[in-house]
Amino acid sequence: MPTPEEVQAIKEFIDGQTDADTAAKRCTSRISLEETNPDPTFVWSLLQSLAVEFPDTQARICSEKTFSDLAFFRAEFYDFFTGLKFADSARHDSMGRIKWARVNALSARLTTNLFQDCRKYALETIEDALDEDTLKDSHAREFFLPAAANQIIFTSCPLWNLRNDPQAQERMDATFEWNRWKKAFEGLAENAEVSTETRTILHQAVGAMEMIAQDPERHNWQAKLVEYQASLRASRES
Repeated sequence: MPTPEEVQAIKEFIDGQTDADTAAKRCTSRISLEETNPDPTFVWSLLQSLAVEFPDTQARICSEKTFSDLAFFRAEFYDFFTGLKFADSARHDSMGRIKWARVNALSARLTTNLFQDCRKYALETIEDALDEDTLKDSHAREFFLPAAANQIIFTSCPLWNLRNDPQAQERMDATFEWNRWKKAFEGLAENAEVSTETRTILHQAVGAMEMIAQDPERHNWQAKLVEYQASLRASRES
């Protein structure tokens, strides 16, 4: 958990009130007061914590400004992601469940905003949630289902576009999987054994899936991604 001073430094950075170097120095100063070469990438670990502890900051963290000023997430994000999922107490801790849902929302926002393709995280979370053993265990069910719903809600467009993505896993029939997920979420949203809070978010996920499927041409995320990648190459070559 970031200190209050670090939270303030990061908030000022994502609000454009200070630059990445200054924010990094303010964050690392508690480690070394003589820090002369602050590493802006250090801020990422704190941004991850901030996004989980204060989810209202996620939209600002996943902004063009943040990603133009800081390095992209590296392997550390995946370590953070999987570490939270496999934490011993996470499935039996109410805050563990909430944090897992929030970090999935963050990875989904990163994908949808074209900053990093985190669809592999989405697929992992959804499959974990719909696993037979998960659904039989009330603790595991309440841990995984809200996170999976967040992945659908925040990254439904990129997931829908797996159907026309040449880089998608060849083994995956995207249309079949989409329909399977939707049918499963619909059933679970009406299941009295699932908590009311989780059923509510599952209904929202089903609504997001229906909206995308009704008008797929308006949701061509893959075309946007190709255009974005071309603009990045052009900027590097100029």
